[in-house]
Amino acid sequence: MLDFKPVTLEHKDLIEKYYAQKNRFICDYSPVDIIIWAHNYRTKICEEDGFLFMVAGDGNIEYFMPPISIGDNGDFKGAVEKLIVHAESNGDKCVIINLDEELREKLETAFPNRFKYDEMRDNGDYVYDAQSLITLKGKKLHGKRNHINKFLKEYDGRWEYEELTENNIHDFFDYQICWSENDNQFFGELCASSTALRNFKYLGIKGGLIRLDGKIIAITLGSQPFDDMYIIHIEKADYDIPGSYQMINQQFAMRNCQNVKYIDREEDLGIEGLRKSKLSYYPEFITKIYSGTLI
Repeated sequence: MLDFKPVTLEHKDLIEKYYAQKNRFICDYSPVDIIIWAHNYRTKICEEDGFLFMVAGDGNIEYFMPPISIGDNGDFKGAVEKLIVHAESNGDKCVIINLDEELREKLETAFPNRFKYDEMRDNGDYVYDAQSLITLKGKKLHGKRNHINKFLKEYDGRWEYEELTENNIHDFFDYQICWSENDNQFFGELCASSTALRNFKYLGIKGGLIRLDGKIIAITLGSQPFDDMYIIHIEKADYDIPGSYQMINQQFAMRNCQNVKYIDREEDLGIEGLRKSKLSYYPEFITKIYSGTLI
């Protein structure tokens, strides 16, 4: 069996060593996402025979990431067989998640007709043209521009944007606690945010917030795992202040994403309102992600 250990901050360099080789446009390959969500998803990691293995789950059901090697070297089929043996030793079927098209084809080639594939639509990443989110040009995004222009007109001289620093980190987290207190589904996100904020410098995380009359009304966190892409990990704003979401989205992108081609705003998790919001910004594409279950 593979000797899995819980993911910790100390695994950052190891994860980057394997996962930073290629941008698959899937946030679950981001070292920051893996680390800040590790406690919530009980993610474990193992390096063996030139492959990085990862598994998440509560012990009753476990899901494997595809085994990744350096430079696409090594025995991929043998690595997957290790996952199969590990799963079977726990009385489970082997389920591999976060397969992009390339990895799905690679798995099928190694194991013809042995895996059943299902698209993970709720987990597909929304990937946008960075300049589109920065400038909001074009007819499709005129509504976003209108929200921002109304905000700027109504609150002229009353709002300010701040970068995340040691001085405002507690204000940032207090806002997120208040935002989330009426919805238990965001408890896991609070844990992830806590890890991110406590270690934002070490993890290379950037953050921003907007204050209106001195009070925080919007927050966001992001990181750049690849040369061509930024990922937005967390974004929250006051629903009752029109334009607050559009403002934090654009202000952060303007300050941090000028030199990347893409902005990944992660998945919608099947939440109807979130899906509608993400689609309204007209992504360049939504990454197709699959799970593969051993038949």
